[in-house]
Amino acid sequence: MTKNLTLNYGLRYEYNSVIKEAHNLLGNFDPNSTTGLIQAGMGGVSGPYNPDHKNFAPRFGFAYDLFGDGKTSLRGGSGIFWDTRQSAFFNTRFAQMTPFSPQLTLVDPPGPFSNPFAGSKNPFPAVFPPPRDIDFLSPVVVITLDPRGKYNTPATYNWNLAIERQVGKDWLARMAYVGARSNHLFRNVELNPAIYTPGSTLGVDQRRGFKGYQSISLASQSGVSRFHSLQTTLEKRFSKGLTARGNYTWSKSTDTMPVNWGAQGPMAGPAFAYPWNFPNADQLDRGVSDFDRQHRFVGTFVWQLPRFAKANPIVRHALGSWQSTGLITLQSGGPLTITAGTDRSQTNLFDRAVYSGGDPYGPGACQNLAPCVDSLNRSAFAQPAVGGFGNVGKGMLRGPNLMNVDAGVFKSIPLRERFQLQLRAEFFNFFNRVNLSNPAGAVNGTTFGTIRGAGQPRIGQLALKLLF
Repeated sequence: MTKNLTLNYGLRYEYNSVIKEAHNLLGNFDPNSTTGLIQAGMGGVSGPYNPDHKNFAPRFGFAYDLFGDGKTSLRGGSGIFWDTRQSAFFNTRFAQMTPFSPQLTLVDPPGPFSNPFAGSKNPFPAVFPPPRDIDFLSPVVVITLDPRGKYNTPATYNWNLAIERQVGKDWLARMAYVGARSNHLFRNVELNPAIYTPGSTLGVDQRRGFKGYQSISLASQSGVSRFHSLQTTLEKRFSKGLTARGNYTWSKSTDTMPVNWGAQGPMAGPAFAYPWNFPNADQLDRGVSDFDRQHRFVGTFVWQLPRFAKANPIVRHALGSWQSTGLITLQSGGPLTITAGTDRSQTNLFDRAVYSGGDPYGPGACQNLAPCVDSLNRSAFAQPAVGGFGNVGKGMLRGPNLMNVDAGVFKSIPLRERFQLQLRAEFFNFFNRVNLSNPAGAVNGTTFGTIRGAGQPRIGQLALKLLF
């Protein structure tokens, strides 16, 4: 635009058509349907969902030379980024349910282990493709998308603003704000939890709301996330045999995803702590993201040691031309959620512990266990009453921090014009610091509140390489 200002802008659009199967062997679940399960090609249903036509992804960025001397720049950018559809999920999930892929999970089998189908028909071996009059054996496991047939592609809105300054001849300093927001994230909603019935001796499947069905996993697109961060960098460009960089990030990521949901797929992780039909059903699952680390520093360096070119041959070959490298990582602890560890609500969901107040961290958890490190105060937590769900929110506590240094030294020895021999010595966790794992977080366990694991100890390795 001008001598000092550069703009970048553009627009991307992509369209993903609806997954189809040659024989319409795709199904979905509609709670308003008289049959519950519906099949593509029947009853006016063309597919398990409708396509999304709104995937416009604009981009904008700028770079501005503040003083016109090429040493200070102000940079910024923003854009919308649409997620790709998860191939394994769309290509297989809808075929992995009755009757296209006969599956049966017997929580309360009618017969003994030697004859679990006692009194009912054994569905195996199955016929493919399934006939129209195939029996639907109860309880039926269901995987479904939004029964309205609406599909919204998950989207991330990203923006940043940074200022950079050259300091001296070889140094660069940068400070940036980076933010992001994601909408329509897949999260698992259990549509058919068991219903707590005081005094009942009925099994889980017998107490579910939709009779004849077991788990009904809905790939809800109601998840959202937020990320805000301050990112700073100090970098020394290579000169006088040394290059180094230090990055510090102060950030916070929050979302509405179930604990330990991960990124495997809509039905690969747990559902909410509360049943879906409760007011604010995701209340206990609103909090910091599982991967959130409030503080993180990463430093690296490469140092080319003196060559001793003018020294005698013994000194030059023994001590000259070595290279030293290092990687330093400092990181605050990750989120920790305390669970009940057992189905106290009798809904077959993921109950939390009850936090009764006081300092959640403290001694006494190890008792006579060894090796063991005390972490949590057992007296501050308890199991919920029968029929209760607990009150511990997602990521209420933090686990241990991490401090790690990796280091290495290298030396290349010329043999001929095209050949050289390289000696390498590398050390991981050079100072042998004990980086503790998170404590056991299930309040019903005997090891609750204890830490009994850690990361790798110091590991060294030697190598001899022939480069040509």
